[in-house]
Amino acid sequence: MMARPFVVCVAFILACLWAGPLAAFEIQYPGEDGFFIGRPMVYMITADSKGQNVGKEGIFTFGRDLITIGGTEYYDSVFESPTGDSHFYFLLDSVKADLMQKGFKIGSSELMVDPTVTAVNYPLASGDSWSEKTDLTAKDLEIPGLGRLPIPVSAKGVNVETQVSSNTISVPAGTFDTLLVKATFTGSILGIPIILIQRTWLSEDNVAVKRNFEFLKPTPLILYEIELSSFTTTPWDVNWDAVVDILDVVTVARHFGERIVKPMMQNPDVDGNGIVDILDLVKVGVHFGKGYNSAAPAE
Repeated sequence: MMARPFVVCVAFILACLWAGPLAAFEIQYPGEDGFFIGRPMVYMITADSKGQNVGKEGIFTFGRDLITIGGTEYYDSVFESPTGDSHFYFLLDSVKADLMQKGFKIGSSELMVDPTVTAVNYPLASGDSWSEKTDLTAKDLEIPGLGRLPIPVSAKGVNVETQVSSNTISVPAGTFDTLLVKATFTGSILGIPIILIQRTWLSEDNVAVKRNFEFLKPTPLILYEIELSSFTTTPWDVNWDAVVDILDVVTVARHFGERIVKPMMQNPDVDGNGIVDILDLVKVGVHFGKGYNSAAPAE
């Protein structure tokens, strides 16, 4: 009589093992503060369509400005690269706890969707998925196999399938446990099938530590790929209050002698050499009294 409960127990354990590991963490909707609006972060360009910027750094600022498109106001999130600015248009839906995406503009190339699609659906966890339909309009966009399209063209009824998985990745800023949000756009333009993939790796702090956007069809082409180099352009403003003052000195002093082995957003290891020491206090001292209102280049 004991055999059946034992078999059931073993089957349950095996089913749990075959189901794979549970999500390491869940990202809750962080509110506006959790998107670091107006806060510049430094990224390394690891791929682009022409390869001319690979290995160079640029600055990404979520919501640097606001822009109105079709009567709706979006956060104009800007990536400043050595060859020009790229713009990504987002909307925060606090009621549904969603980050919505309208499209992007890289140079003169533009890709927009209508209606907007869900870039991130909070709370976010590994194994999540969602599906949507939208219309896609491309303007002056170079599409593999079609060349550059001088006039706007549309793809109606594009399927957007989004899946979330957990990954550990290494980028210039360090090694992160992330949730990978992968959105696959499937449709056709001028009768030619297209598949677009957008990937965003989000840290536990809701920071995009890596972004990637590429065509799989008609032929593979990576439009852009960037990886986080630094959480800030002003590391000596350790507590992120836009002024270098005694509070930054106190923060560094509190961690004096510690080795920093994991990436930190507000990092007392100002010079990034892996240990909080006198050199970090010197860095803060050199910039003591300075204030920052917006994107400021590292010195």
